[in-house]
Amino acid sequence: MKKKLINLIKGQDGIALPIVLAMFAIGSLMLVPSINYVATNLHARAMVEEEFIGITSADAGIEDALWKIMNDSPNYLEPYTLTDINGLSVDVNIDTVDVIWGEIVESGHHDEWIVTSVNVTYNDPLYDYTLSVSNNGSGNIRVLMILIDFPPEMDYEPNSTDSEILDFEPEKLGAPESGIALRWEGMSDMITPDETRYHRFQLSGPDGMQDEEGIGIVKTQRADIGTVWIGDVKPYSIIAVAKDGYDTVITIKAGVLEFYTLIQVNSWRIIL
Repeated sequence: MKKKLINLIKGQDGIALPIVLAMFAIGSLMLVPSINYVATNLHARAMVEEEFIGITSADAGIEDALWKIMNDSPNYLEPYTLTDINGLSVDVNIDTVDVIWGEIVESGHHDEWIVTSVNVTYNDPLYDYTLSVSNNGSGNIRVLMILIDFPPEMDYEPNSTDSEILDFEPEKLGAPESGIALRWEGMSDMITPDETRYHRFQLSGPDGMQDEEGIGIVKTQRADIGTVWIGDVKPYSIIAVAKDGYDTVITIKAGVLEFYTLIQVNSWRIIL
């Protein structure tokens, strides 16, 4: 029996080589995709890490711009560059906003003659919105337009306008899901010096939005007053670009409102 087994094994001379070659071929087929998979994952991870560093760096540029706006830093509207932010440079550009829903905001040298204020109160289930417009100048004023932009989820309550300025239903722009704007356009009666007129209407929306006054403009007939922002509001656009050398890593664009001593970021968007 032992002799027969030895003879059987001897009879298989050379069969190991094809088996080894086949196993090597199969291993090669499996190894290449595995290497590619690892390389792809490493590359993807490196890209994610670079984007994360880019986002934090660009966001630091936004924060620096906010500080300059709040502190009224000299020449803060001039473009500048932050260096060595997480190993990247960040180009920052601050611009004043002069357009809202296609309307150009251009004030005159007597824009301080128009003084506006807003009061919003919640009277379940509606918000009562009151805009006051005062003539702080020495001549009569007519109002040609009131336009106010609101955040998402707020909507106009039909037939709620009760105004001493433009007393009719507004044109509604946009949709509540993304944010509406209300535009009253016509011509008011004369607002005499030291006189205050009120513009009232109602909005629907979730509870807790009493501080959402929106952002808007009052357009007057007088060129020396022009169009002014409602309230003590100054809107800005900030763009921060994180760069690795000359290559852009991440761009962040933010919309900012400055009113009184407060800063409100009302939009923040990453641009890859």
